[in-house]
Amino acid sequence: MNKKFLLGFGAALASLTGILWLKKNNPLEPKIPVVDDGTVLLFQYTSSPFCLKVAKIMDYKGIPYKTVDLIPMVHSGFVKKISGQGLVPVIKHKGKVINDSTLIAKYLDEISPNSPLYFSDEELNNQALLMEDWGDESFEKPLAILAVMYMCEHPEIVLEDSSISSGIEFLDNNKEKVVPVIAGKMLKKQGITLEQKDSFKKRAREYLNILSTKIENKQYLVGDRLSIADITIASHLSIAEKVPYIYEDEQYAKVFAWQKEIFKQTKRRQTSMIK
Repeated sequence: MNKKFLLGFGAALASLTGILWLKKNNPLEPKIPVVDDGTVLLFQYTSSPFCLKVAKIMDYKGIPYKTVDLIPMVHSGFVKKISGQGLVPVIKHKGKVINDSTLIAKYLDEISPNSPLYFSDEELNNQALLMEDWGDESFEKPLAILAVMYMCEHPEIVLEDSSISSGIEFLDNNKEKVVPVIAGKMLKKQGITLEQKDSFKKRAREYLNILSTKIENKQYLVGDRLSIADITIASHLSIAEKVPYIYEDEQYAKVFAWQKEIFKQTKRRQTSMIK
């Protein structure tokens, strides 16, 4: 093996180890903008579909917000410090801190009831909530796992993806070596190996086929208007863009065309008043 590669790889790992120690013992804190009570702060990882879901909701409703972009692993200690747990998205509004995209969606719908995410009809609303739950708990996982696996197998892609950044110069200069290590740790933490790729590909395609059937000759997943169901599923589809053998498969072209139409409706709207 190339000696230069080994030295660079070792240095990158040493740097990563140092950062992990630092964030454990003294959580690194990002720059947080000062906002008024009319603005929501969204703490996010830019690659997270759950964070995208929250941002799309606020765009759709015209809720003023600012984002605080965090670094996976590096800022997990900070997230735990402000919210009591280590996962994003987290929002802060009028002193309230809320985590979990489902709870955040409900809160945003309460403070900005225009362009509602839910239905007054109980049957339609239950359908929308079930679809949101399916998207968050089932649909997203195989796509996310395949994206991490693809990163492990094709480390060169991190050089082309500007969203994969730690904000730390040394790590970013060596991210082709560091990112696959982090990706591998993510898989190992979940008890998953690359040998399971075919199984996750099969599950992802099964879910995409279900979605394809649900949107057949339909503009929306539930009812005759956009809801939490559409925003949730469209956001999770964003992960598939990082998995070429899924995203570029012609049989799913209509699924991604549907996603684009949903995102057209969630473009930033004129700012609205919030409670």
